[in-house]
Amino acid sequence: MVHDPNVKPEDLRKIRARTLVIAGTKDMIKRSHTELIARSIKDAELVFLEGDHFIANKRAEAFNGVVERFLQYTNL
Repeated sequence: MVHDPNVKPEDLRKIRARTLVIAGTKDMIKRSHTELIARSIKDAELVFLEGDHFIANKRAEAFNGVVERFLQYTNL
């Protein structure tokens, strides 16, 4: 997971749902891998929050705010 994302861009291109890709600025997953995932999913939204891989737990308010805004926009 850390060194090789094992995610094929061609598989990600099959995703048709609006997608939020969210990661920490100091995540254990390489930024380039996270960006590849977001780029490969049509119209995916990419957000980096200050923090590590565990931002959902450590920065719950900020993480939940991003998710809530995404869901509100998605359900218009």
